Amino acid sequence: MAKKVATRRELLVRWRGIEEVIGDGGDDVLPDTPKRRRLQRLKEDWFSDAFNFLIDLPSEDHIWCGSWELMGPLLETFYNYSTDESNDSPLKLLWKRMSVEMRKCTLCISQHHQAQDMYSMEYDSSSISPLLSVLRSLDEERVGQHLKEINARLAGGEYIPERDNAEVVSVMFENIGNLIHLKKASYVFLVYK
Repeated sequence: MAKKVATRRELLVRWRGIEEVIGDGGDDVLPDTPKRRRLQRLKEDWFSDAFNFLIDLPSEDHIWCGSWELMGPLLETFYNYSTDESNDSPLKLLWKRMSVEMRKCTLCISQHHQAQDMYSMEYDSSSISPLLSVLRSLDEERVGQHLKEINARLAGGEYIPERDNAEVVSVMFENIGNLIHLKKASYVFLVYK
């Protein structure tokens, strides 16, 4: 019997339920308690269903544009990206798809970085820094590879403005956004120094 695919609405309702359990102290209970194990199981099931839902979206439905409220919590799973050795794991497939979408969509880029900013504001830096470091590294690799590909097209005379302008705009948008973010971080450092 095939497993029923969760809908976007069902996933949102289930995540709100998980947040309520966490809000009631569910995330702070001892690791070996039944409540903690139940919460962990709920989250694992939700992550699995959310991965399947997002990966199976039609290609015209961008993950960050249309399902940012699902993708936001799912960022937590990227802690494990570097230890995931399978190239076709849900995590790697999701990253690959988001990377393709962010090549041409500034809204996807914006939502992706806003989610990271939300994590850095809402969580203690000592606990969230490893995740943000992984995401920054993935972003640097993604943008660097994209720039190399655009430059190769330009150098090889294969650049077609009608096809490639959206990619140039997106990569510029992301790089300018990163510069602004770095400038803000430097300013904050100087103020608190």
